[in-house]
Amino acid sequence: MHFLATCCIWEKVTVRKTKINIVLQGRGYLNTYIEWNDTAKSTGHTDSSYSFGVFADSFRAHNISFKEEHCTRTGARCERHFFSGCFIQGSVDFIYGNGRSLYKDCVIRSIAKETTSGISGSITAHGRESADEKTGFSFVNCTIDGTGKVWLGRAWRAYATVVFSNTYMSRIISPEGWSDWSNQTVDKTVYFGEHRCYREGANYKKRVSYGKQLTDSEAASFIDISFIDGDKWLNQTEILYKHNFEDLISSY
Repeated sequence: MHFLATCCIWEKVTVRKTKINIVLQGRGYLNTYIEWNDTAKSTGHTDSSYSFGVFADSFRAHNISFKEEHCTRTGARCERHFFSGCFIQGSVDFIYGNGRSLYKDCVIRSIAKETTSGISGSITAHGRESADEKTGFSFVNCTIDGTGKVWLGRAWRAYATVVFSNTYMSRIISPEGWSDWSNQTVDKTVYFGEHRCYREGANYKKRVSYGKQLTDSEAASFIDISFIDGDKWLNQTEILYKHNFEDLISSY
């Protein structure tokens, strides 16, 4: 386990594939944060544009803020990650990659540009490429707020898989909710789901046809730590850890 002191880490951070079982424990949202501002243009490629990149298996982060104007990459292939009580900030595809990641009790803050029409950002861009992969992003008991008009996610690859459960969605979420990246051929293969989400942004009346409102049974496998095989590599303290969620939201 790596404890991060009260500080701002202003640099690009990469957890390489060989660094398995890393735990980053912060001193609280306001006290510990990692920040960087690369773009696809500045690095020459989308794959290198992250501020915090996790390519290793069995990674977890608790009580840390990840801030960038653009993206926080989580995962390359089938690696498993657990983020709890974290604050993640960005504007365009700022949680992206092809990991199998569970985000629990996190604040997702958009800093996309305000707009009177159109879309100015997207929270996720998942890169699952085939039905055989077991990757996806699951957000449980989270809060989405901030600025701009953003999608919950867009299909970076044909089998993109993203589910939001019991999540507060502010009015920054675009009514259609999701994007197929102007490629209708993926509408039958992506898995974009919402389950018991609430507030203005969760209104699903104008959602795209390939966005799903999940039943309890359909959402069950995404909500539990079994989604990331957590019973095999998370300890009981991490699983049961509780965060003062209201204080966290009001402090930002």
